[in-house]
Amino acid sequence: MPKVTIASNSKFDKNAPCIDLLKQNGFEVSLTSNDAFSQGLTGDDDVIKKLNDSDAVIAYGEYYTCKVLDNLPKLKVIARLGVGFDKIDMESATRNSVAVTITPNGNHQSVAEHAITLMMSLAKSIVKKDTLLRNGEWNGDNNKPIRGQTLGIVGLGRIGKSLATRARGMEMNIIASEPYPDMQFVKENNIKLVELDNLLSNSDFVSIHSPLNEETKGMFNKEKLSLMKKSAYLVNTARGGLIVEKDIIDILQNNIIAGAGLDVFEEEPTSHQNPLLKLDNVIVSPHMAGNDIQSQIDMGNEAAQSIIDLHNGQWPEGSIVNKEVKNTWNW
Repeated sequence: MPKVTIASNSKFDKNAPCIDLLKQNGFEVSLTSNDAFSQGLTGDDDVIKKLNDSDAVIAYGEYYTCKVLDNLPKLKVIARLGVGFDKIDMESATRNSVAVTITPNGNHQSVAEHAITLMMSLAKSIVKKDTLLRNGEWNGDNNKPIRGQTLGIVGLGRIGKSLATRARGMEMNIIASEPYPDMQFVKENNIKLVELDNLLSNSDFVSIHSPLNEETKGMFNKEKLSLMKKSAYLVNTARGGLIVEKDIIDILQNNIIAGAGLDVFEEEPTSHQNPLLKLDNVIVSPHMAGNDIQSQIDMGNEAAQSIIDLHNGQWPEGSIVNKEVKNTWNW
């Protein structure tokens, strides 16, 4: 019986739909015993030990390094929850004939909702006003509108599109920077495509939805961030490595922009000493944008279905990351 390990035990219990789906299709299923593993805090040797007898893994935040992949000869599939795969050494995965899948349909709406929540919270000073009121201060200062404001979306993939449709419902003007745009979607939603510098200079809110790779790492540095309006807000629900953290700290400390809503950080979990956590023009959350209750169910089922399809000899085209492994891969 092929074995699947689920590397995120706090997100799934033994009654999770994805576990039932796998068992109904003839898989043995086990869950890792602690969240430190799924947060990538336990090291290569622990990953190798826990997955030594697994044919497939539903992966969360743990690292799949060259050492890990070279020492898991039985592993055939890494089914990643979400759409990011920056913690997987893709070259080593392909060399070891390990198929890597993502869940492109599972959490884009959840991330878009979270981005909207951060935008609204910043514009309406929700966190600040809540704190003041709890401390006895009745502060009725005016807040900022959402309607009529310009939203700049960096990356118009599934998440960026989901955000755009919601922003339209709030009567925002939408501009976007996207190297491979869906022109039909752009036209239908009245989105203006612009270069990144133009977007940063003209947006009241900038929401980042780019993948993290060698080309995009640190793309939001002090030079780029300084292009933003002094009254603008930055929202990042993508990956922390897209922003040079020391630069955004400096930008925010000196009020070069109005504020930021950050769900992700350069290092995660971030230290409680991180200067970003000391700033009152920043709203933070612990990389939870894609993790609402429904998206967890949907991502789990989508990851499980990819494993089932691969075991049955069916290639899940829309979910496979390293398509080149197809010629050498087998169960």
